[in-house]
Amino acid sequence: MRMPTKVRYAVRAAVELAGREAGGPVPVKVLADAQGISPKYAKQLMHELRRAGIVKGFPGLNGGFRLARRPSEISVLDIYTAMAGMVHLVPCVTCGGQGDPCRRREICSAADFWQALSDSLEMRMGSATIEQLARRGRSLARARRRAVEAAASSSPRGRE
Repeated sequence: MRMPTKVRYAVRAAVELAGREAGGPVPVKVLADAQGISPKYAKQLMHELRRAGIVKGFPGLNGGFRLARRPSEISVLDIYTAMAGMVHLVPCVTCGGQGDPCRRREICSAADFWQALSDSLEMRMGSATIEQLARRGRSLARARRRAVEAAASSSPRGRE
């Protein structure tokens, strides 16, 4: 299973917005550059996230996007469902009482496994918040800065 690209990019964009919460709205170009996403694609992602109520758009010269809720209130599952729909790994798990597309469901030895796996994935994504991911990103950035500073101070050039 591969996570859809637009879900991964939308999560990255939301984490970027979480890291810039103190400032004003973030222009799409700034967001795109910071996350290595094309501005056109970033704009599409932001519009889908806005329709889902995850971000707010602000038009105008100083416009851009901000998170619509606190980062601690936005889960990866919120973004996944906004971008890709419900978490169902196989078609027989998708019916939800609306007519099972799989005629083998009642005799399928793997049906319960697929359902449990889908449920576990949904639960894990539902428990991971944008705030947690943003905090992890800040921690990684600090560790990278410390490593660069340590390498610079230990090199012969860094001590001159």
